[in-house]
Amino acid sequence: MIDTMNTLPWTAEHATGGPLDQVFRIVRDQVPDLVIEHNAAVEEEDGDWDEFFIRMATNPDPLRLECRSGGQPPFTVFDEYSSIDARDPAAAAEAVLEFLSA
Repeated sequence: MIDTMNTLPWTAEHATGGPLDQVFRIVRDQVPDLVIEHNAAVEEEDGDWDEFFIRMATNPDPLRLECRSGGQPPFTVFDEYSSIDARDPAAAAEAVLEFLSA
């Protein structure tokens, strides 16, 4: 199970100012009950990358999305068993939607 300790809610009002905002916009348009949490501890420990947990409100098992600081690519989307690397927001959103629909 993916550990979601030390996370904070990441709502539609939050923004990184980077391509990650587009990833979340695309996914939220397709999944209205989307829950995103930010792992603030990772950002504090290593300012080079950032980590988010994504799930549907009805599913307690999250995906993990990693990206560079400021919401920059590359993006890596993980579930418990596999991962998908993406270089652009559209591909990252597609990976998130693929995992959510599995």
